[in-house]
Amino acid sequence: MQRSCLLALAPLLFSCTGTTGYELVSFYAVGEGPADAQRGQPYAFTSGRFEISLTKAVMHVGAIYLNQSLPTSGAAEGTCTLPGTYVGEVRAGRDIDMLDPTPQPFPALPGGSPGDGSTIPAVVGQVWLSGPDVNSTAAQTAPQTILPTVLLVEGSATDPTDAKTFPFAGSISIQPTGAPANKALPGANPICQQRIVSQIPADITLSQSGTLILHLDPKPLFTRVDFSEFANPISTDPLLYGFQDQGMMDSDEPSIALYANLRSSGPVYQFDWKQTGQ
Repeated sequence: MQRSCLLALAPLLFSCTGTTGYELVSFYAVGEGPADAQRGQPYAFTSGRFEISLTKAVMHVGAIYLNQSLPTSGAAEGTCTLPGTYVGEVRAGRDIDMLDPTPQPFPALPGGSPGDGSTIPAVVGQVWLSGPDVNSTAAQTAPQTILPTVLLVEGSATDPTDAKTFPFAGSISIQPTGAPANKALPGANPICQQRIVSQIPADITLSQSGTLILHLDPKPLFTRVDFSEFANPISTDPLLYGFQDQGMMDSDEPSIALYANLRSSGPVYQFDWKQTGQ
């Protein structure tokens, strides 16, 4: 079967021109937390030497894109789009409760479906952590502008070696730093690179009316987070330590580690596919 089309994956382009045997499809999409979590209950686990009890972990997923090509080393340096063809998109974002193991549906766009794509097999995916404009520098040019919160976390971490407990909270929105651009490398390290988690493995072939599942695991967010390295509490009565909004060079070590884990394409993010009728 011959199909010829050009769909806008704003701001991306999704081409499926003249490829025999591939068809356009619409699909559902959901996000969900780990299977051993219980909605409304603290989520307990061990990370390094710390015993963590997580009482809130909410991530804002602005969009999802699937691509048929695995980028080669150094490809598309300084850009935020993957080379090759985008074969699937979910463009209406939502907040995902990472402590809720039940499917949390992404909404459909007006007059459309939650997801659109083709039956061209996907290899990798992207999760956009902000929306709708991952290139926005609004908070830099207009400080009163509030950008979407990307990650909310609350809980406590205990070091059993000395029984010291660190109550913590964090609200991350990945705002522009206001640092001057490198004039020698115009366009390098744009803000969208901070807001897109790329090259997430996605061995998926979309089909009509199936469901794309984004598994979000909060445990790896705290890999190598040393709570004893918090510089100062943000409150002493009650005691509370805070992850800073950005894991930049002027942040403390726990904030830098959390920020790096949030942006890693490692085990925090996992794609799965459920065929209709399964």
